[in-house]
Amino acid sequence: MSFDRETPVFQLALPPRQRYRPVLLPVWVHQVTAPTGYSRTLDVFQTVVLRLCAAGVRDVGDLSRLIGLDTALCRTVIARLVEGQLMAQGLRLTEAGRRTVAEGEVAETDPRLVRVFQDPATGVLLPRILVADPVRADLRAHRGRWVTIQFGTAGASREVSALTLRAGGSWMRPSERDVLEACKSHDLAARGLRGASRDPAGSVGAARRIGFHGTANPAHVVCYVVEGNDGSGRMWTVEDPFAVGDGRFFADLLAARAEADEQLARLIDDILGKGRRERTTAARKVDRELAEDARAEVVRVLGEEVRNHSEVLTHLADIELALLKDTARERENAARNAIRVFECILPELNERFPARIPPSREPGVRERTFVLTAQRLGATSVPPEMRKYCSRPAGGLAGDIIRAVWAAGENTQHPFAAFLRERPTLLEDLDRSRILRNNATHGPTGAPAPDELEHIRILAYDAARHLLGLSSGRTTTSKRVN
Repeated sequence: MSFDRETPVFQLALPPRQRYRPVLLPVWVHQVTAPTGYSRTLDVFQTVVLRLCAAGVRDVGDLSRLIGLDTALCRTVIARLVEGQLMAQGLRLTEAGRRTVAEGEVAETDPRLVRVFQDPATGVLLPRILVADPVRADLRAHRGRWVTIQFGTAGASREVSALTLRAGGSWMRPSERDVLEACKSHDLAARGLRGASRDPAGSVGAARRIGFHGTANPAHVVCYVVEGNDGSGRMWTVEDPFAVGDGRFFADLLAARAEADEQLARLIDDILGKGRRERTTAARKVDRELAEDARAEVVRVLGEEVRNHSEVLTHLADIELALLKDTARERENAARNAIRVFECILPELNERFPARIPPSREPGVRERTFVLTAQRLGATSVPPEMRKYCSRPAGGLAGDIIRAVWAAGENTQHPFAAFLRERPTLLEDLDRSRILRNNATHGPTGAPAPDELEHIRILAYDAARHLLGLSSGRTTTSKRVN
């Protein structure tokens, strides 16, 4: 099959309220069976909503008043819990939801039939999945690359013109790793996080659970180009067509296409107004140069070996870029990226050095043992969150840190043991960075102060040195942020 006039158009998100131009993005749609959830702790809002509903709250307005959270945000949290099969309609918990409240983490879901979407021009999977059946847009007319789409219902509808992007390339079956990364990226975007926090393909068992069903089918997804600075130097961005993230991936994808697609460039010009495209192009060029400088700085600090750890290199470069740009948004991203460095490294480290949690039937004994272990390794203190879950470490960063401490207590050659000896405040620093990351994601004023940003930058570099054994390059020096 190929892309033609009969190719279906999926409208997966409502048009934005601000001025926009719709674009039809061609995709190959693969149906796969995949585990769409991962063992992880809930964010603070999901946890509170789930517990209040477990206690009997059945009204969104009551939730909003009890939490002090906007009603619309409450509905978004509820939608994510329903999507994760933790809550049913009527704010009632499912069996998985009740188990999550009791155990403090989300168990991995059984594999489900989902759709993943592949860019035909590059072969790259979009960082989104679809579990429900897609909604097809109502097409009224075709005029070359332009189609007319009807939005709304009878009596309140309107027609708009949308540009169809060129497809290019032929479909290919993605790898199991690519599918797992798309599932994980969708989950992170739904929870307000950017990028992939760890490599989901590290689990061989998860990859074996991927199953492909038939061949791929062509489709178009409606994207909305809007005016707005996404922090990349552009004066326009794209609303996430799947309505779960910030749309940066899709804006980058369209930006690359616009350089060789005159009609798409003119469409963007129409959004920006005359004369602004040139300034936007110049800003993007500067932004690319800054990104290259940031990556070069990481290599200078850690040596060429860091190129063998591409994900860690990317996160560290993003932190350097935040220092160069020094905007609130970039500082928020830096707080997230510092944590992602640890989330990239610790799972593999814990596979190499499995933790043995000492058995005990007496309440509090394992907690005291854990604190004693951390202190013997050199830690000045142990944060309450780590004490609380030390006997049953959950998924996510906190659980990975706990397992690393247990394992390091039994093996003096463990990299985490040397890290703690070198940095006795490591556990406190990690807990503080985790809080900064959560504030950046959910808080009303989430950007860390410049001195905090510098602190977590050095912490992330130290993690790469100690936990990956990157000792070449030059010493990390503090940078003054103006």
